[in-house]
This record gives sequence, C-alpha cells and structure tokens, in this order.
Amino acid sequence: MRLSSLTPHPCHCVELEQYPTEGNLAAAWLTKIGLGDGFDGKHILDLGAGNGVLGIGAAFLGAEHVTMVECDSVTVETLRTNVEDVDGSSLCTILEQRIDGRALNLDSKVDMAIMNPPWGVQTQRADRMFFETIFAMKIPLVHFIHSIDAEHLLPLAHEHGYDLHSIYQDDFRLPPAYAHHSKNKATTRIRCYRLEKKN
Repeated sequence: MRLSSLTPHPCHCVELEQYPTEGNLAAAWLTKIGLGDGFDGKHILDLGAGNGVLGIGAAFLGAEHVTMVECDSVTVETLRTNVEDVDGSSLCTILEQRIDGRALNLDSKVDMAIMNPPWGVQTQRADRMFFETIFAMKIPLVHFIHSIDAEHLLPLAHEHGYDLHSIYQDDFRLPPAYAHHSKNKATTRIRCYRLEKKN
C-alpha cells in the first residue's frame, strides 16, 4: 500500500520507454529478493529509478543506503517528492544523469542493483547501456525486470561472467500513457531475473 500510494511516474517521454513498475508488482518482487538475498545493511543501486518505487521499497526492507539514478528532469522532481514524503532523504541519494554504459562514480561500493530497464521496444538495444554500466561497475548481484520474450539475456550474462536465473513471473500492466496506445489497458508477460557474478 505504501508503494502504491507514491506519486505516479509522469510517463511523458515515450523515447525513454517510461513504463512504471506498479506498487503491487514491486512489493511482490522486492519481497522475493528480500527473502533470497536480503537488503539489510546493503548499498542498493536503482538504475532508471522513475518515481522511486523500487529504491524506496528497498529502503523500506532495510537497505542501508539507496542510490537512485534517473535522467529525466520531470521524473526526478516526482522522485524527489516521493523520497521526501516517505522521509527517506537520509537513506537515499538521487543522481540526475543518463545511463551511458560507463561506471558511475559513487562514494561507496554497490552491493546489489535493482532495475526495470527499457526493453528496447522503441529503441533497439536500449537496455544495453544499463547492463554495460552494471558490468563496468562489477556489481556482484543484480535484479531486473524484462520481457519474457527476451532471448539475448542469457548469452549476455555468460559473456560477462554472470549466472542468470528467473525468480518470478507476472503480468506487467501497460497503462494507456502515450498517444500510440489504442487500448485502455494492456498487459505483457514479464520475468524478474537474478544476475550473480561468477567467482
């Protein structure tokens, strides 16, 4: 309920594939991550943070610190509002910058990343910059959402020395946020994946 009550993602830029993770899906997924890998005492990186639903959820579940990265200035204002409303300003750092495939210069090591990257529906290979940033930073554990139809994820993981496993499947609701949407409501099947760096 706390995640669903956050100010929604403004969803105004189709080129960035701004499809928000709903509160109930985020809560179910983050709970599974918490039970398996735990958030307690960890520095969590949320790439493409949107309105902050994943990063704020990680903070609720015990993360020591959450760094949230979002490039869209309109969305960043929503993100800042949500962080302030849940009194998470001491736990959360917000960076307004584009994910460009290079390592982020952060003050402390990241223990785990969480993200709902663009899937490449509007721009082919749009997710690659997110993964390249993860790999460049050598983050040991990554949880992310992607289309169930994506076939490039396993070879990409193996190429960079990671194991890939699906931990959860669900329907991802696509609200009619953009002009090209003809249906009032649509869903697509997604998987929640776990990437772990091999020793």
